[in-house]
Amino acid sequence: MKFKKTMLLLMFSTILTGWLTVGTESVHAATSTVFREGSKLKLLLEDGNGVNRVFKFNLENMIKPGTLIRLYSNLTEIPSSNFTVDYTNSTITIADSQPAPSVGSENYLEISIGSIMEGSDGELKADQPVEEPKVTQPDVETKTQEAPVVTESEVSQPVVEPQPTQPVIESKEDISVAESPEIPLSIPSGENFPGTFTINSSGTSFTVRLKMKDIQPTYTSYVMVKNADAQLVKRIQFDPKTTFNYSLSNLDLDTGGYYFYIKMIDQSGNSAASVPQFVPVNHNKAGQVLVFIDGKQQQYEQPATSISGSMLVPFRAVFEALGAKVKWDGTTKTVTATKGNTTIKLTVGSRDAYINGKLVRLNAAPRLINGKVMVPIRFVSEALGAKVKWNVPAQSVVISLAPPQVLTTSESEELIEENEDKPEPQSNVPVLKQISTTLTKSTDIVFVIDVTSSMTGTLDYVKQKVKGFVDSVPAGSQFAVVAFRDINLKADKDLEFFEFTADKNKLKGNVNLLRSSAGGDLKESGLEAIQLAISKFSKNSNSKTIVFITDAPVHDKSTAPDKARFSVDEINEQLQKNGVVFNAIVPANGLANKQMKKLADRNKGTLYDIKDAKLNLVK
Repeated sequence: MKFKKTMLLLMFSTILTGWLTVGTESVHAATSTVFREGSKLKLLLEDGNGVNRVFKFNLENMIKPGTLIRLYSNLTEIPSSNFTVDYTNSTITIADSQPAPSVGSENYLEISIGSIMEGSDGELKADQPVEEPKVTQPDVETKTQEAPVVTESEVSQPVVEPQPTQPVIESKEDISVAESPEIPLSIPSGENFPGTFTINSSGTSFTVRLKMKDIQPTYTSYVMVKNADAQLVKRIQFDPKTTFNYSLSNLDLDTGGYYFYIKMIDQSGNSAASVPQFVPVNHNKAGQVLVFIDGKQQQYEQPATSISGSMLVPFRAVFEALGAKVKWDGTTKTVTATKGNTTIKLTVGSRDAYINGKLVRLNAAPRLINGKVMVPIRFVSEALGAKVKWNVPAQSVVISLAPPQVLTTSESEELIEENEDKPEPQSNVPVLKQISTTLTKSTDIVFVIDVTSSMTGTLDYVKQKVKGFVDSVPAGSQFAVVAFRDINLKADKDLEFFEFTADKNKLKGNVNLLRSSAGGDLKESGLEAIQLAISKFSKNSNSKTIVFITDAPVHDKSTAPDKARFSVDEINEQLQKNGVVFNAIVPANGLANKQMKKLADRNKGTLYDIKDAKLNLVK
């Protein structure tokens, strides 16, 4: 059910009974619908229209100036830097840098009870929490109860009533899932990201530490590695609840410069990332120094040379890479470089250099080596406003004119597929290869794939391994794809179907069109996707197989009729009626495993651990 409908239902029930659930109380408001949850208030604002940037949040009680206000649009928090609050006029204005809430988007504010000033009616006093009723929560199942009739005179008195009807829950395991709502990721990116990435002193490994609370089970944590062209070449998933150590040698990176950063992403595609950190990698022979300027490895006709503790490089190449214009006077053997208001002069054989006419004494004089005029790189770089670091483990000079311009958003993270045609070690037979060995005759196969944001690593795995799978199945087989997210979402395609084909390159192309994004709540619309796959099988003589891939439970009509069109039992009947073998790649435990095990066991299939079907691009 949509957020607004839920809020309105809660408000209606509150009027009838005075109390609805533990810690939730209705509060009078002038133009906003307001609800209390524990120590916080939620103020439901007007829906977005794609244009409006100013929203009213009037309360009969004033909000203390300077109060921390959190603004959400469709459960996604808008950064505080992207809106301003006018406490006097009770308005909130979204900055031009932030897109105006889209048409139909549901917007609300979240503030602390303690920030509310006492109103004229004295109804809600600051720093005086309302005593909350105690309600016993059943262990497993809650029976339907009818709300008692309440007279008009009784409405003003709080009345403790049993909790409203809850869906019947099969087990305590299911309770933990049902009572764990999706919480929008509100971790800051950039310098305030709550985590550190550190290379050890020998340059052989790195360590990641996250310092944060309330890490949700739907958050996925990665160390991302991009090359100098900002292409994602490696991604390592790690457990955010522990200190993560990893060897750089395991990444098998070529010589060059790379940007490392930490990234967390939730089921709906919201993400946060640390500031990218540049790491040079040097596999060249000992003594061969590399030079990087703004992440780009420099190539010199005459290699960099160390003289008297200074690193010398060809003058024209370094000055032009730093954005300076260069003149060479062969008569006086003088180099003049100009950038903006800065002019530098150096003379071959002289330790006297000049910056805007001011004398500077060099440690090593420019000199001629193999016909190339060489100048000290630290001096010329710093004179032109760049920062220079010497990386001992990688024997590299790292020069930075500006902070790293590396995008950390999902839009820039199209993976570079590597080692696609390399054979897999026999001790680690990939999941899709295992499934292919169970097929003994021509089969129509439908891949039913969850493409929510948390499935990024698994989707990469499917993209990389699908050709090998096709080559391993019996001749005459055909392949189709169904992609799913959540039918309750508006912004994404809910179900996508790619027709059957026997052409492995076409199948590969279809899979490559899939993009992980969105996700809504924890559970997804997998049963609807399975039903669509069943309906697409033809009546030919081929066997029928579904390969279902997800990391989350599915919405089931028997427990959430407003979010699903089918139940697990109904889908099981359809699989059996149509003679479809059902294989599933899912988590090794939890509700998703329990749901899919029922289907696999009753339809001649097998469950596989999704951990064995994630591609981190680490070989």
